Amino acid sequence: MEKILLKYKVDRKAASHLQVLDEKDDGAHYEWSKYEIDPFVTDMKEVLLNYFQPIASQRSCSLYQATKASPRRLFLIGALFVACFTTLPSFVNGEYWTLFVTPQLAWLFIANYWHDCLHFSLTSDWRVNAWLPYLLPLLSSPWLWYHQHVLGHHAYTNISYKDPDLAHAPQLLREHKSVSWKPLHLSQGTVYRITLVWSIAVSIGLNILNDIRTNLKLSYNNVVPYARLSKPRFIAHIVGRICYLYIAFIWPFLYFSWSKALVWAIIPNIGFSISFMINSQINHLTLECSDACDTNFLKHQVLTARNFGMTSWFCGIYSGHLNYQIEHHLFPFVNHCHLPYLAPMVEKVCDKHNVPYRKAKGYFDAIQMHFDHTKEMSKR
Repeated sequence: MEKILLKYKVDRKAASHLQVLDEKDDGAHYEWSKYEIDPFVTDMKEVLLNYFQPIASQRSCSLYQATKASPRRLFLIGALFVACFTTLPSFVNGEYWTLFVTPQLAWLFIANYWHDCLHFSLTSDWRVNAWLPYLLPLLSSPWLWYHQHVLGHHAYTNISYKDPDLAHAPQLLREHKSVSWKPLHLSQGTVYRITLVWSIAVSIGLNILNDIRTNLKLSYNNVVPYARLSKPRFIAHIVGRICYLYIAFIWPFLYFSWSKALVWAIIPNIGFSISFMINSQINHLTLECSDACDTNFLKHQVLTARNFGMTSWFCGIYSGHLNYQIEHHLFPFVNHCHLPYLAPMVEKVCDKHNVPYRKAKGYFDAIQMHFDHTKEMSKR
Protein backbone atom coordinates (compact mmCIF):
# COMPACT_ATOMS: atom_id res chain seq x y z
CA MET A 1 0.00 0.00 0.00
CA GLU A 2 2.90 2.34 0.73
CA LYS A 3 4.25 1.76 -2.78
CA ILE A 4 0.87 2.61 -4.27
CA LEU A 5 0.62 5.80 -2.20
CA LEU A 6 4.16 6.87 -3.10
CA LYS A 7 3.22 6.57 -6.75
CA TYR A 8 0.80 9.47 -6.26
CA LYS A 9 2.85 11.54 -3.82
CA VAL A 10 2.94 15.29 -4.49
CA ASP A 11 5.97 17.27 -3.31
CA ARG A 12 5.41 19.95 -0.65
CA LYS A 13 6.04 22.87 -3.00
CA ALA A 14 3.41 21.71 -5.46
CA ALA A 15 1.02 20.74 -2.67
CA SER A 16 1.15 24.24 -1.18
CA HIS A 17 -0.62 25.56 -4.31
CA LEU A 18 -3.36 22.92 -4.41
CA GLN A 19 -6.91 23.71 -3.37
CA VAL A 20 -9.49 21.35 -1.88
CA LEU A 21 -11.14 19.47 -4.72
CA ASP A 22 -14.43 18.95 -2.92
CA GLU A 23 -15.61 21.32 -0.21
CA LYS A 24 -18.00 18.63 1.05
CA ASP A 25 -15.34 15.97 1.73
CA ASP A 26 -14.80 14.21 5.07
CA GLY A 27 -13.54 17.37 6.73
CA ALA A 28 -17.06 18.76 6.68
CA HIS A 29 -18.37 15.90 8.81
CA TYR A 30 -15.68 13.99 10.71
CA GLU A 31 -12.85 15.11 12.96
CA TRP A 32 -9.90 12.90 12.00
CA SER A 33 -7.06 14.65 13.82
CA LYS A 34 -8.10 13.19 17.21
CA TYR A 35 -9.56 9.96 15.88
CA GLU A 36 -6.67 7.59 16.71
CA ILE A 37 -6.42 8.76 20.32
CA ASP A 38 -10.14 8.89 21.03
CA PRO A 39 -10.95 6.52 23.95
CA PHE A 40 -14.06 5.23 22.15
CA VAL A 41 -11.99 4.26 19.11
CA THR A 42 -9.30 2.70 21.29
CA ASP A 43 -11.87 0.59 23.13
CA MET A 44 -13.47 -0.56 19.86
CA LYS A 45 -10.07 -1.71 18.61
CA GLU A 46 -9.65 -3.64 21.84
CA VAL A 47 -13.00 -5.35 21.20
CA LEU A 48 -11.70 -6.62 17.86
CA LEU A 49 -8.35 -7.75 19.26
CA ASN A 50 -9.88 -9.51 22.26
CA TYR A 51 -12.30 -11.41 20.05
CA PHE A 52 -10.15 -12.27 17.02
CA GLN A 53 -6.75 -12.96 18.59
CA PRO A 54 -7.89 -16.30 20.11
CA ILE A 55 -9.51 -17.29 16.81
CA ALA A 56 -6.32 -16.43 14.89
CA SER A 57 -4.24 -18.46 17.34
CA GLN A 58 -6.59 -21.44 17.17
CA ARG A 59 -6.62 -21.46 13.35
CA SER A 60 -2.94 -20.47 13.01
CA CYS A 61 -3.87 -17.61 10.72
CA SER A 62 -3.55 -13.83 10.65
CA LEU A 63 -5.98 -11.50 12.41
CA TYR A 64 -7.27 -10.41 9.00
CA GLN A 65 -8.01 -13.98 7.97
CA ALA A 66 -9.74 -14.61 11.30
CA THR A 67 -12.29 -11.86 10.53
CA LYS A 68 -13.65 -13.74 7.50
CA ALA A 69 -16.33 -16.42 7.25
CA SER A 70 -16.06 -19.37 9.59
CA PRO A 71 -16.34 -22.95 8.24
CA ARG A 72 -19.85 -23.09 9.69
CA ARG A 73 -20.82 -19.94 7.80
CA LEU A 74 -19.43 -21.30 4.54
CA PHE A 75 -21.39 -24.51 5.07
CA LEU A 76 -24.60 -22.47 5.56
CA ILE A 77 -23.94 -20.52 2.35
CA GLY A 78 -23.33 -23.76 0.47
CA ALA A 79 -26.56 -25.25 1.82
CA LEU A 80 -28.54 -22.16 0.78
CA PHE A 81 -26.94 -22.30 -2.66
CA VAL A 82 -27.99 -25.95 -3.09
CA ALA A 83 -31.50 -25.24 -1.79
CA CYS A 84 -31.96 -22.28 -4.13
CA PHE A 85 -30.69 -23.94 -7.28
CA THR A 86 -32.50 -27.21 -6.53
CA THR A 87 -35.82 -25.40 -7.01
CA LEU A 88 -34.83 -23.84 -10.34
CA PRO A 89 -35.96 -26.76 -12.58
CA SER A 90 -39.42 -26.60 -11.01
CA PHE A 91 -39.41 -22.81 -11.29
CA VAL A 92 -38.53 -22.93 -14.98
CA ASN A 93 -41.16 -25.63 -15.55
CA GLY A 94 -43.82 -23.29 -14.20
CA GLU A 95 -44.77 -24.97 -10.93
CA TYR A 96 -46.73 -22.36 -8.96
CA TRP A 97 -45.32 -23.13 -5.52
CA THR A 98 -41.93 -21.89 -6.73
CA LEU A 99 -43.33 -18.39 -7.31
CA PHE A 100 -42.94 -17.79 -3.59
CA VAL A 101 -40.29 -20.32 -2.53
CA THR A 102 -37.57 -19.74 -5.15
CA PRO A 103 -37.36 -15.92 -4.78
CA GLN A 104 -37.11 -16.27 -1.00
CA LEU A 105 -34.38 -18.88 -1.27
CA ALA A 106 -32.58 -16.61 -3.74
CA TRP A 107 -32.85 -13.77 -1.22
CA LEU A 108 -31.53 -15.97 1.61
CA PHE A 109 -28.57 -17.06 -0.51
CA ILE A 110 -27.75 -13.52 -1.64
CA ALA A 111 -28.26 -11.98 1.82
CA ASN A 112 -25.84 -14.45 3.36
CA TYR A 113 -23.04 -14.30 0.79
CA TRP A 114 -23.40 -11.47 -1.75
CA HIS A 115 -23.31 -8.57 0.69
CA ASP A 116 -20.29 -9.99 2.53
CA CYS A 117 -18.42 -10.52 -0.73
CA LEU A 118 -18.82 -6.89 -1.75
CA HIS A 119 -17.44 -5.79 1.61
CA PHE A 120 -14.53 -8.20 0.98
CA SER A 121 -15.47 -10.00 4.18
CA LEU A 122 -16.35 -13.47 2.90
CA THR A 123 -12.77 -14.67 2.45
CA SER A 124 -9.29 -13.19 2.69
CA ASP A 125 -8.80 -13.68 -1.07
CA TRP A 126 -9.99 -10.49 -2.77
CA ARG A 127 -10.46 -12.27 -6.10
CA VAL A 128 -13.06 -14.62 -4.63
CA ASN A 129 -14.86 -11.66 -3.04
CA ALA A 130 -14.75 -9.68 -6.28
CA TRP A 131 -15.98 -12.38 -8.65
CA LEU A 132 -18.52 -14.40 -6.66
CA PRO A 133 -21.16 -11.61 -6.66
CA TYR A 134 -21.40 -11.99 -10.45
CA LEU A 135 -22.72 -15.52 -9.92
CA LEU A 136 -26.13 -14.12 -9.03
CA PRO A 137 -26.31 -10.30 -9.45
CA LEU A 138 -30.04 -10.04 -8.81
CA LEU A 139 -29.84 -7.26 -6.25
CA SER A 140 -27.81 -4.80 -8.31
CA SER A 141 -24.81 -4.60 -10.57
CA PRO A 142 -21.90 -5.36 -8.20
CA TRP A 143 -20.03 -2.43 -9.73
CA LEU A 144 -22.89 -0.03 -8.96
CA TRP A 145 -23.29 -1.53 -5.48
CA TYR A 146 -19.71 -0.58 -4.64
CA HIS A 147 -20.56 3.05 -5.40
CA GLN A 148 -23.96 3.16 -3.76
CA HIS A 149 -23.39 1.05 -0.68
CA VAL A 150 -19.68 0.83 0.10
CA LEU A 151 -18.42 4.23 -1.06
CA GLY A 152 -21.56 6.25 -0.36
CA HIS A 153 -23.76 4.76 2.33
CA HIS A 154 -21.09 3.35 4.64
CA ALA A 155 -18.85 6.40 4.51
CA TYR A 156 -21.60 9.00 4.95
CA THR A 157 -24.48 7.18 6.65
CA ASN A 158 -27.57 9.43 6.79
CA ILE A 159 -25.56 12.53 5.90
CA SER A 160 -27.39 14.97 3.64
CA TYR A 161 -26.25 15.03 0.01
CA LYS A 162 -23.60 12.38 0.69
CA ASP A 163 -25.53 9.18 1.44
CA PRO A 164 -27.17 7.99 -1.82
CA ASP A 165 -29.66 5.83 0.10
CA LEU A 166 -31.49 8.96 1.28
CA ALA A 167 -32.73 9.81 -2.21
CA HIS A 168 -33.54 6.65 -4.15
CA ALA A 169 -37.10 7.66 -5.04
CA PRO A 170 -37.59 11.24 -3.78
CA GLN A 171 -40.63 11.68 -6.03
CA LEU A 172 -42.46 8.85 -4.23
CA LEU A 173 -40.94 8.74 -0.73
CA ARG A 174 -39.35 11.40 1.46
CA GLU A 175 -37.18 9.59 4.02
CA HIS A 176 -34.89 12.44 5.06
CA LYS A 177 -35.17 16.15 5.69
CA SER A 178 -32.63 16.83 2.92
CA VAL A 179 -35.28 15.75 0.38
CA SER A 180 -37.54 18.62 -0.65
CA TRP A 181 -41.14 18.16 0.46
CA LYS A 182 -43.79 17.74 -2.23
CA PRO A 183 -47.60 17.44 -1.92
CA LEU A 184 -47.31 13.86 -3.16
CA HIS A 185 -45.47 12.98 0.05
CA LEU A 186 -48.60 13.59 2.14
CA SER A 187 -49.84 10.08 1.39
CA GLN A 188 -46.50 8.31 1.64
CA GLY A 189 -47.30 6.82 5.04
CA THR A 190 -49.94 4.52 3.59
CA VAL A 191 -49.31 0.80 3.28
CA TYR A 192 -50.26 1.08 -0.42
CA ARG A 193 -47.52 3.61 -1.22
CA ILE A 194 -44.82 1.84 0.77
CA THR A 195 -45.73 -1.54 -0.74
CA LEU A 196 -45.64 -0.07 -4.24
CA VAL A 197 -42.16 1.40 -3.77
CA TRP A 198 -40.84 -1.70 -2.03
CA SER A 199 -42.20 -3.93 -4.81
CA ILE A 200 -40.26 -2.22 -7.61
CA ALA A 201 -37.22 -0.97 -5.69
CA VAL A 202 -34.86 -3.74 -6.79
CA SER A 203 -36.00 -4.78 -10.28
CA ILE A 204 -36.93 -1.34 -11.62
CA GLY A 205 -34.98 0.94 -9.28
CA LEU A 206 -31.57 -0.49 -8.41
CA ASN A 207 -31.11 -2.70 -11.46
CA ILE A 208 -32.47 -0.50 -14.25
CA LEU A 209 -33.22 3.18 -13.54
CA ASN A 210 -30.34 3.83 -11.14
CA ASP A 211 -27.94 1.99 -13.42
CA ILE A 212 -28.94 4.03 -16.47
CA ARG A 213 -28.87 7.35 -14.59
CA THR A 214 -25.48 6.65 -13.04
CA ASN A 215 -23.81 5.78 -16.33
CA LEU A 216 -25.36 8.79 -18.08
CA LYS A 217 -24.78 11.38 -15.33
CA LEU A 218 -21.56 9.83 -13.94
CA SER A 219 -22.99 10.22 -10.46
CA TYR A 220 -24.96 7.83 -8.25
CA ASN A 221 -28.09 9.66 -7.06
CA ASN A 222 -26.21 12.91 -7.65
CA VAL A 223 -23.95 12.36 -4.63
CA VAL A 224 -21.38 9.62 -5.37
CA PRO A 225 -18.92 10.44 -8.20
CA TYR A 226 -18.72 7.72 -10.84
CA ALA A 227 -15.84 7.37 -13.30
CA ARG A 228 -16.74 6.67 -16.90
CA LEU A 229 -16.06 3.02 -17.73
CA SER A 230 -13.62 2.07 -20.46
CA LYS A 231 -15.25 0.78 -23.64
CA PRO A 232 -14.53 -2.94 -22.96
CA ARG A 233 -15.63 -2.60 -19.34
CA PHE A 234 -18.79 -0.74 -20.37
CA ILE A 235 -19.66 -3.42 -22.95
CA ALA A 236 -19.19 -6.09 -20.28
CA HIS A 237 -21.41 -4.09 -17.95
CA ILE A 238 -24.16 -3.81 -20.57
CA VAL A 239 -23.97 -7.53 -21.29
CA GLY A 240 -24.36 -8.20 -17.58
CA ARG A 241 -27.44 -5.97 -17.38
CA ILE A 242 -28.97 -7.67 -20.43
CA CYS A 243 -28.44 -11.03 -18.72
CA TYR A 244 -30.23 -9.68 -15.66
CA LEU A 245 -33.19 -8.48 -17.75
CA TYR A 246 -33.41 -11.88 -19.42
CA ILE A 247 -33.32 -13.74 -16.09
CA ALA A 248 -35.76 -11.39 -14.35
CA PHE A 249 -38.30 -10.58 -17.07
CA ILE A 250 -37.80 -12.00 -20.56
CA TRP A 251 -37.41 -15.78 -20.39
CA PRO A 252 -41.00 -16.54 -19.17
CA PHE A 253 -42.42 -15.07 -22.39
CA LEU A 254 -40.42 -17.59 -24.41
CA TYR A 255 -41.89 -20.61 -22.59
CA PHE A 256 -45.32 -19.76 -21.17
CA SER A 257 -48.55 -18.15 -22.31
CA TRP A 258 -48.67 -14.37 -21.98
CA SER A 259 -50.84 -14.48 -18.87
CA LYS A 260 -48.60 -16.99 -17.09
CA ALA A 261 -45.47 -15.22 -18.30
CA LEU A 262 -46.68 -11.97 -16.72
CA VAL A 263 -47.18 -13.75 -13.42
CA TRP A 264 -43.67 -15.25 -13.59
CA ALA A 265 -42.13 -11.90 -14.52
CA ILE A 266 -43.91 -9.92 -11.77
CA ILE A 267 -44.52 -12.03 -8.65
CA PRO A 268 -40.95 -13.34 -8.07
CA ASN A 269 -39.47 -9.86 -8.55
CA ILE A 270 -41.93 -8.34 -6.11
CA GLY A 271 -41.23 -11.00 -3.48
CA PHE A 272 -37.47 -10.63 -3.81
CA SER A 273 -37.63 -6.82 -3.75
CA ILE A 274 -39.84 -6.67 -0.65
CA SER A 275 -37.50 -9.07 1.18
CA PHE A 276 -34.58 -6.76 0.46
CA MET A 277 -36.46 -3.60 1.44
CA ILE A 278 -37.70 -5.08 4.71
CA ASN A 279 -34.12 -5.80 5.73
CA SER A 280 -32.53 -2.60 4.45
CA GLN A 281 -34.95 0.21 5.35
CA ILE A 282 -35.53 -0.54 9.03
CA ASN A 283 -31.89 -0.20 10.08
CA HIS A 284 -31.26 3.52 9.52
CA LEU A 285 -34.45 5.29 8.54
CA THR A 286 -36.10 5.80 11.90
CA LEU A 287 -36.93 8.91 13.94
CA GLU A 288 -33.91 8.49 16.21
CA CYS A 289 -31.36 7.51 13.59
CA SER A 290 -32.17 9.56 10.48
CA ASP A 291 -30.79 12.91 11.71
CA ALA A 292 -28.25 11.63 14.24
CA CYS A 293 -24.63 12.59 13.68
CA ASP A 294 -21.25 12.83 15.35
CA THR A 295 -17.85 14.11 14.26
CA ASN A 296 -16.26 10.86 15.45
CA PHE A 297 -16.63 8.39 12.58
CA LEU A 298 -17.27 5.31 14.74
CA LYS A 299 -19.73 7.08 17.03
CA HIS A 300 -21.56 8.31 13.95
CA GLN A 301 -21.94 4.72 12.73
CA VAL A 302 -23.49 3.69 16.05
CA LEU A 303 -25.85 6.65 16.30
CA THR A 304 -27.24 6.26 12.78
CA ALA A 305 -27.96 2.51 12.99
CA ARG A 306 -30.33 0.22 14.85
CA ASN A 307 -30.13 -3.51 15.55
CA PHE A 308 -33.19 -5.74 15.71
CA GLY A 309 -34.06 -9.30 16.64
CA MET A 310 -30.67 -9.91 18.24
CA THR A 311 -31.86 -13.05 20.03
CA SER A 312 -33.75 -14.44 17.03
CA TRP A 313 -32.21 -17.12 14.83
CA PHE A 314 -34.78 -16.34 12.12
CA CYS A 315 -33.92 -12.62 12.05
CA GLY A 316 -30.25 -13.50 11.71
CA ILE A 317 -30.68 -15.91 8.80
CA TYR A 318 -33.40 -13.98 6.96
CA SER A 319 -31.46 -10.71 7.13
CA GLY A 320 -28.03 -12.25 6.51
CA HIS A 321 -27.21 -10.90 10.01
CA LEU A 322 -27.99 -7.38 8.84
CA ASN A 323 -29.98 -7.24 12.06
CA TYR A 324 -26.60 -6.45 13.65
CA GLN A 325 -26.38 -3.23 11.69
CA ILE A 326 -24.40 -1.31 14.32
CA GLU A 327 -21.58 -3.85 14.37
CA HIS A 328 -21.67 -4.15 10.60
CA HIS A 329 -21.16 -0.39 10.18
CA LEU A 330 -18.41 -0.35 12.78
CA PHE A 331 -16.57 -3.29 11.21
CA PRO A 332 -17.74 -3.75 7.59
CA PHE A 333 -14.68 -5.89 6.78
CA VAL A 334 -15.77 -8.47 9.40
CA ASN A 335 -17.93 -11.34 8.21
CA HIS A 336 -21.49 -11.21 9.53
CA CYS A 337 -21.14 -14.56 11.31
CA HIS A 338 -18.98 -12.86 13.96
CA LEU A 339 -21.30 -9.94 14.66
CA PRO A 340 -23.60 -11.67 17.20
CA TYR A 341 -20.54 -12.41 19.35
CA LEU A 342 -19.11 -8.90 19.00
CA ALA A 343 -22.44 -7.20 19.83
CA PRO A 344 -22.38 -7.61 23.65
CA MET A 345 -18.84 -6.20 23.80
CA VAL A 346 -19.76 -3.31 21.52
CA GLU A 347 -22.81 -2.49 23.63
CA LYS A 348 -20.65 -2.38 26.77
CA VAL A 349 -18.25 0.08 25.14
CA CYS A 350 -21.19 2.24 24.02
CA ASP A 351 -22.63 2.25 27.55
CA LYS A 352 -19.22 3.16 28.95
CA HIS A 353 -18.95 6.21 26.68
CA ASN A 354 -22.65 7.19 26.84
CA VAL A 355 -23.24 6.48 23.16
CA PRO A 356 -26.86 5.34 22.56
CA TYR A 357 -26.98 1.72 21.39
CA ARG A 358 -30.35 1.37 19.69
CA LYS A 359 -32.14 -1.93 19.16
CA ALA A 360 -35.61 -3.29 18.46
CA LYS A 361 -37.10 -6.61 19.59
CA GLY A 362 -37.75 -7.96 16.12
CA TYR A 363 -39.13 -7.30 12.66
CA PHE A 364 -42.52 -6.08 13.86
CA ASP A 365 -41.10 -3.38 16.14
CA ALA A 366 -38.42 -2.35 13.65
CA ILE A 367 -40.90 -2.04 10.77
CA GLN A 368 -43.28 -0.05 12.96
CA MET A 369 -40.46 2.37 13.84
CA HIS A 370 -39.67 2.80 10.16
CA PHE A 371 -43.32 3.43 9.28
CA ASP A 372 -43.54 6.04 12.06
CA HIS A 373 -40.54 7.78 10.55
CA THR A 374 -42.04 7.65 7.04
CA LYS A 375 -45.26 9.21 8.33
CA GLU A 376 -43.32 11.94 10.10
CA MET A 377 -41.42 12.73 6.91
CA SER A 378 -44.75 13.12 5.05
CA LYS A 379 -45.38 16.37 6.95
CA ARG A 380 -44.53 19.58 5.20
